[in-house]
Amino acid sequence: MRDEEFLRSKVPMTKAEVRAISITALQLSDKHTLLDVGAGTGSISVQAAHDFPQLQVTAIEQKPAAIAIMQQNIEKFQLTNVELINGAAPTAIPQQTYDAIFVGGSGQQLAGIVDFAAAQLTTGGQLVLNFILFENALAAYQLVEQAGFKQVEMIRAEISKWHALGPGHYFKPQNPTMILTATK
Repeated sequence: MRDEEFLRSKVPMTKAEVRAISITALQLSDKHTLLDVGAGTGSISVQAAHDFPQLQVTAIEQKPAAIAIMQQNIEKFQLTNVELINGAAPTAIPQQTYDAIFVGGSGQQLAGIVDFAAAQLTTGGQLVLNFILFENALAAYQLVEQAGFKQVEMIRAEISKWHALGPGHYFKPQNPTMILTATK
């Protein structure tokens, strides 16, 4: 899905290229449940639910502006397989198992979210976390390793897109994003 397809506001959105890497890392083709923590505009939840109709997506978000725009995106794409929860992670997350967990925002609850993932992610399930701040990515890496996850890896995606500038063109950079992946 192109970024332009999503309804937007001032709420930050995971851009298409980073979304593609993250959704690929979640390995959703044979999964039934996805938890999206800090769902923001819902770009991960919406694209995953759209591309994998067998998937039941649970998205949790605590910011009113983000909840409003995500609800609009769910309605725009006519998705019936997304449950949007207004609340803070990890306390408001339904206590069930999940085949894959994506963390796009942690609201200063990173340790609790990783502990939740360690307890509620199915064996062999994928955990994917995105960060723009180095310190948060490093803290997550250490927490994920301490929680006993396997195949812990991190990449940094630096995307630049071709844009017109006067009579010429240039590559306009997006924020670099660190993508941490792990398997339970």
